[in-house]
Amino acid sequence: MPGLMRFRWIAIICLLCGIFPLLSWGYLQPRSLPYFAAVLVLLAVFNLIAQGIWPKMDEAKQKHILVNLLVDLLAAVGLLFVSGSASNPFISILCIHAFLGGMLLRRRTSYFFAVVVLLLLGLLQFETYLDAKVTVGSDMPELSLNFLSQWVLVSASYFVSHYFSALLHRNELRIRHLQDRQHQADRLKSLGALTAGFSHQLATPMNSLKLRMERGLRKLTPAESVAREEFEKAEKSLEECVRVFKHMASVFSRSSQAELQTISLTELVTDLLKVWEKENEPTTIEKHFTTESLNCRLQVLAFSSTFFDLLNNAYEASEDPRPIYVRLYKEDNWIVLQVRDQASGLSQEILSRLGEPFVTSKVAGNGLGLYSAAMMAQAAGGEFSIANNSPARGATAQIRLPLEDA
Repeated sequence: MPGLMRFRWIAIICLLCGIFPLLSWGYLQPRSLPYFAAVLVLLAVFNLIAQGIWPKMDEAKQKHILVNLLVDLLAAVGLLFVSGSASNPFISILCIHAFLGGMLLRRRTSYFFAVVVLLLLGLLQFETYLDAKVTVGSDMPELSLNFLSQWVLVSASYFVSHYFSALLHRNELRIRHLQDRQHQADRLKSLGALTAGFSHQLATPMNSLKLRMERGLRKLTPAESVAREEFEKAEKSLEECVRVFKHMASVFSRSSQAELQTISLTELVTDLLKVWEKENEPTTIEKHFTTESLNCRLQVLAFSSTFFDLLNNAYEASEDPRPIYVRLYKEDNWIVLQVRDQASGLSQEILSRLGEPFVTSKVAGNGLGLYSAAMMAQAAGGEFSIANNSPARGATAQIRLPLEDA
């Protein structure tokens, strides 16, 4: 919006400077000068009003940009209409309007503006054609050629700017997505390093506490059953804390230090599914695998643990026996592995904080499964994501890994 307003001031100044050349060349008649001046004054007043209210408006709304572009376009067409119409050499200003519409507007709004520009161009050309019919010595073939060139220039200005605008928009979204991924990766690594540090610092006092509790349990007499029960509960809680800290530390250590191996992901996933199905019968797994050979570099143990976690999550989320869908396929230079269930899906809070430790919808869960999946995928140069199915029920967990040559 600020750029459009500055451009409008420049256009007003250029039109003021062009009054005398247009008068001397005969494109602008003296009787039309008041109308010409009135349009410029109205355009300047509109720009002043727009400058006063634009900070209160949402710049991202297409309707505000469309209104400003339409005002500029109508003003330009009005000035051209009284100064030679399509025969005016400044008719090329419509190319600038078409370029701005293709660059600043999106989708239907952009197409609507392009149609308006071409319709107004046709109106100016029709006015010029009527004048040429009653003018002696008019070269109609040359006039037709000029009309055609004007249509080509205006259309080309719009389509070129619209194409590059769409290209820039896609690149902007891609860069933003990569920045979000990098931010999430840095955050997860920081959490892992922090937890590993806590685990190391708390290991000695927690082990000492565990030994003292075991010693205290041995000293209790059989008559002190209530105290023994409380000590046993406290010991179980302490063991759970130790287990969680060790898991977090192992995830961070495994993702940052383990070596990557080149393996056939199709064979590995097939073998892991056989093992998981034997342990979780009679669960049904529906496999949709590509026949292509899919090789990638990853940490086999970390991937196996992550894959089992995703299958367990899908199994535990299902309220009744429903099939779990596992899909493995190639997409450009990526291998995509999907695990889809038919449960109730995930809340928006869980989705917005994907991969953070201790964020989970399970009553007895700790959220380390998705954290492990994210760390494993990032260590292999890929990415992990999870989303609710639409319009079907459930959620789909997806791992994308770079494809390697065999």
